Amino acid sequence: MGGSGHLSVGAARAGLAALVLGLWWPPAVRAIPDSGPHEKVDLSTTTKRPNHSAGLGYAARYHGADDRRADPPALRRLVIALPPGTEIDTTVLPRCRASDEQLKLQGESACPAAARIGSGEATVKQLGLGTATYKTVIYNAPDDLLELVMSGDRVLAVVHTYIHGTTLDGPVPTCLAGGNPPLGCPFDQLTLLANHLQVQATTVGKGANRRNYATTPPKCPRSRRWKARVTLYYGDGSVDRVTPSAPCRRGHGRR
Repeated sequence: MGGSGHLSVGAARAGLAALVLGLWWPPAVRAIPDSGPHEKVDLSTTTKRPNHSAGLGYAARYHGADDRRADPPALRRLVIALPPGTEIDTTVLPRCRASDEQLKLQGESACPAAARIGSGEATVKQLGLGTATYKTVIYNAPDDLLELVMSGDRVLAVVHTYIHGTTLDGPVPTCLAGGNPPLGCPFDQLTLLANHLQVQATTVGKGANRRNYATTPPKCPRSRRWKARVTLYYGDGSVDRVTPSAPCRRGHGRR
């Protein structure tokens, strides 16, 4: 969803012919997207049941101001406020504690296999290199959704989305070497055109010891929709806010 990383020139060229969107894990519940001046955003869960273990999905396309045929400005930060009452517990599973440098050198072997919680894709326009689509894998890390941008078995970028309660805060790298202007590069070199990811529903233990990685809110509001707030910060200074939602079922559920 966001973070710091590096995309190599050779790998970028190798991905020029990739499709904009490929295979991903479809959510069991159809999301209700919302659109802003530069984006269309879906935020989904795999269940309508309150207080229940759930998978979480994010999917978005980005474009020019009110023009879906034009390129968007570079997205530099993505902040997702999940529906109130949502719980994410990163202590449920093993956590990847490898540094970004270790991940780039060792690849996925730097993380415990049991810490892998999802996958996705990201399509970017790269200065002087055209457009490429990269598969991503997602690992559980301490208060962090750790997303590795892959070319085969090689890690091209390490992307962090930091978890603060029910808020997911993801800096998005726009420099080939990672980071954002003016520190990482003089101007934006990467523009995110589309991305999606799916975090799988995970439960461990039984009975009183049963724990979920992600749990839906304890209640479904009268609107029968769980609403999220997504704020997107772009390199041209624009800030967009959208409110995608997912349908829910009235009444209490079981974890």
